Amino acid sequence: MPRLNRLTSLLLCGLLGLGLLLGEYWLLLEHDREERQQQLQHWGALGTGIVILQIQNALEHSRMLAQQLASADAPRSLTDLARRVVRDDSVFAGIGTVELVEQNRRAAFENRIATSIRFLQNQHLQASPIQLQYYPVASYLPDDANALPQGLDLSHRGNSKWVLDLARRSDQPMLLSGQPMDTGMPRLDVVTRLGNDHTLLLLHLRQDKLIQPINNELISGNPLHHVRLLAWGKNQPDTPLLDSVPGRPLPTDSPIFSRLSPVGGTDLQLGAYALQPVRPQLGPVAWIILAASALVLALLLLAQQRQLRGGLSLERLAASLRLQLQELDRTLREQISDREQSQQALAQSEARQRAILQASSDAIILIHRDGHIIQANPAAAKLVEQSAQSLENLPVGVLFPELYTPEPSPPFEQTAQRHEGRPFEASLLRSDAQRLPVELSLSRVVMPDDWFYVTVCRDISRRKEQEEALIRLKNSLAEQVEVQSRQLAALLDASPLAMAYIVDRHLRQVNHAFLELFQQQGMDVIGQPTRPYFENPEQWERTGKALYSLLNDGKVVQTEVRLRTGKGQLFWCRLHGRAVNPSVPKLGTIWVYQDISAQRAVEETLRHAKILAEETSRAKTEFLANMSHELRTPLHAILGFTEMGQLRAQGLGDAKAEQYFARINTSGSRLLTLLNDLLDMAKMEVGRMEYSIGRGNLTQCLREACDEMTPMAGRNQIQLKLSCEPEMLAADIDPFRLGQVIRNLLSNAIKFSPAGSEIQVRACLTERDGSDWIMTSVEDGGPGIPEKELETIFDKFIQSSTTKTGAGGTGLGLAISREIMHAHHGWITAGNLPQGGAIFTFAIPCHFQLKEDDSDVS
Repeated sequence: MPRLNRLTSLLLCGLLGLGLLLGEYWLLLEHDREERQQQLQHWGALGTGIVILQIQNALEHSRMLAQQLASADAPRSLTDLARRVVRDDSVFAGIGTVELVEQNRRAAFENRIATSIRFLQNQHLQASPIQLQYYPVASYLPDDANALPQGLDLSHRGNSKWVLDLARRSDQPMLLSGQPMDTGMPRLDVVTRLGNDHTLLLLHLRQDKLIQPINNELISGNPLHHVRLLAWGKNQPDTPLLDSVPGRPLPTDSPIFSRLSPVGGTDLQLGAYALQPVRPQLGPVAWIILAASALVLALLLLAQQRQLRGGLSLERLAASLRLQLQELDRTLREQISDREQSQQALAQSEARQRAILQASSDAIILIHRDGHIIQANPAAAKLVEQSAQSLENLPVGVLFPELYTPEPSPPFEQTAQRHEGRPFEASLLRSDAQRLPVELSLSRVVMPDDWFYVTVCRDISRRKEQEEALIRLKNSLAEQVEVQSRQLAALLDASPLAMAYIVDRHLRQVNHAFLELFQQQGMDVIGQPTRPYFENPEQWERTGKALYSLLNDGKVVQTEVRLRTGKGQLFWCRLHGRAVNPSVPKLGTIWVYQDISAQRAVEETLRHAKILAEETSRAKTEFLANMSHELRTPLHAILGFTEMGQLRAQGLGDAKAEQYFARINTSGSRLLTLLNDLLDMAKMEVGRMEYSIGRGNLTQCLREACDEMTPMAGRNQIQLKLSCEPEMLAADIDPFRLGQVIRNLLSNAIKFSPAGSEIQVRACLTERDGSDWIMTSVEDGGPGIPEKELETIFDKFIQSSTTKTGAGGTGLGLAISREIMHAHHGWITAGNLPQGGAIFTFAIPCHFQLKEDDSDVS
């Protein structure tokens, strides 16, 4: 019986050993499978990392290219940049520019590019429908199969409008994806702001270059030899943006490695798939392990037969080990239960915090330590007027310019530390490009393995308005007090006429002109009565009785009396008087004294001087009109030779000489413009101005003048807007002279309008006195014109007092414009807008009727 038990145990141990060997063989195969799977995951992670790094490098490269192209210190043309950037070994396959075109500037843009704004529909280009804004392609190089046609509106492609707006408002390049002109993989482009917020630089990316290693020397092998890389956009989950093995069917199994990475404002889903199925196999080391295991089992089997008799002790040991394992299992279960309770409490805490965040009436934004938005509650989304999901992963500088940190330094933590712990005021850039004043409170939240910032944003626009209203009220009251306190002193000291402030017929204050008129020294006259300055006491009494009753009624009195100077000399004087406050006579009166003794002699002298001045002006006008050819010819020669010299210096590369010639040309052009104005005015005065009036298009004249003045307005950040009702305005006009009027008005509007304002040019057809008239107006945002100067500014050599800012001008433009309007049987006027700014309006009849005095009009 013991022998039978021994054979049975031997057989059982043999079967157990065989099972262990088979199990070990299976584990070695699984281990090899896991190693191969991990190796493929490593290749997938390495390949996706290379793609992300390639795209980030392309974004950074595009931002530097935009800065180089927009830099005034190193000007580059788009052709030179395309020749340098677009190469076979480059990641960029094309370069172009995209412009923001408003609806009112669509016609001008289409005329400039000689084609219409179009969009792609069903693989065909069609005219773009009317909308507020367009993003057409202004230029693109090179002109190959991948080139975008000029005028193609990119805002019709998915969420391209949002991406283009975001790239235009920030300095960060954005990734733009969309379908190509023909069937195939979607295009992948980079757009970044080019100098201003109306022009974007567009760079087309080569998909095959993005999925290649940066440098084969930096990695051990090419990951594309082992895995297939695919990349999808968040808004295009069906069609991959990148495919390392194009042409093959898309895989249906799960990727061996995947990652979601926000790049350039787009969430890219990248996946890596095995090119070949994983087939595990045992290597020499595994076979050695199996052989060693078999040998060990054989030795153990022999040892087991020897120690069969000691089985009882082994069973006891096994029982002891079993109890220890049960104890360990119980302890492990308790630890797992405690951990589950902790995780449940943590989940409940996170749910409460999330509910508080969603229900808070204050705008709360969570910002990562690198400066990107993690999450925004509904109140913040409502304040920004965007959805909370669209704000995620955006740089915080897009919403709050005060928190913008240019990369790579300084980091966002330094900017946050300066504002952490105390509220500060900032501005919120909303979706409609308006800046909303807000108050921010920045707090740092430290987690076990990371930290982020909680920003509480409060709208303080109403508080700002109240503060500004209080400040304006305070300033207004202060100004009123200042005006009241200095009004009398200003009237007395600044006036060239003799003035005096008199209370109870005693001098309280006089100006220097009073002392000179009455031949007094110093200010000893203050406090003295006015009786010694009259011819006799009776005259003093009579004048007081006659005038002061009228002064107390609030009237301005005027009289002429003989007064006496301090040296006893008599002279005729004209007196003007007014009470400071007629209801309170004790406040005194203000008097103005004017010596009129030699008035007749002066009037006679002025009459002779006027006749002489008119004869001199007539002779001057005749001379200028006769010398027009002799004065213009040398100026044209000077301008021609300066242009030749500028071209010669440019060809020789002499920048300083070219700058000198450019200054001479600019000064000569200004002198020629001044001379032309003087000669035109001279011709008008002597009746030698000639007009060629015929049927013409006034709309075309307005458009040409606006296009010509657009560069000048652009340098001052001013927009010109033209509207005509109807579009075609026909009239009998001299296009050259009428264009001269329009350019004069636009030039004045640009000179005196502040930066960032708009100039509105409107023309419409109206009826007046039973005939058709065309009325045109030019509205600016300048300081306006005083009411008393609305007519005098049309005189020769006269400028408004509010526009004498050193901006230049001779004061002839408006005088010439009025003469041209009179020649067209029209009129021109000036006025002020209720919201501020000046408006110039001129009108001409649609049909010109020749009069008897129109001898120079042909």
